[in-house]
Amino acid sequence: MIAKESQVLEGGNFLVKEYFRKMIGEEGMKIMENVPAGEITDEEIARLSDTKLSSVRKVLYTLYENRIAEYRTERDDNSGWITYLWRFNRDNVKKIMEEEAEVNLNELNRQLEEERKGVFYQCNCQRILFEEAAAKNFCCDECGSNFEYIDNGSLIKELEEQVEVIAKWMKGIKKG
Repeated sequence: MIAKESQVLEGGNFLVKEYFRKMIGEEGMKIMENVPAGEITDEEIARLSDTKLSSVRKVLYTLYENRIAEYRTERDDNSGWITYLWRFNRDNVKKIMEEEAEVNLNELNRQLEEERKGVFYQCNCQRILFEEAAAKNFCCDECGSNFEYIDNGSLIKELEEQVEVIAKWMKGIKKG
């Protein structure tokens, strides 16, 4: 019996599946549904998923670039052909997801802090801090329009919500 997607995609965890869907798309998910645990050639994956070999290779290279798929090569002594045997590093999936979420969370927290501390003004072409607007006499050098105060309360609220979503997502990954 073939161990399907549930083995490669962490036991059916919704967050992991969505992460994969974002990375490799629907076609990639279709391909992954037919990948057994252990080593397998790209040709076998194409046959099992009834997909073009070029599509399978594209998915595999994307997973390889993201440190999720690994391969080793074997040379046939008779023909000289090289065979790539692919396998999936399940241990890396959660680690990579956590790292990516941590980077996103740090960036959002930095933006949030900047928005909370700053007083912003905006013209037709840019948004700048009060100090910069005052130094330019509240007139933009680029578009010629005046800088007007802009309330960033809704942006702060949006950033807070995004921080909350990612923090919750990270807890789900650690539990999963």
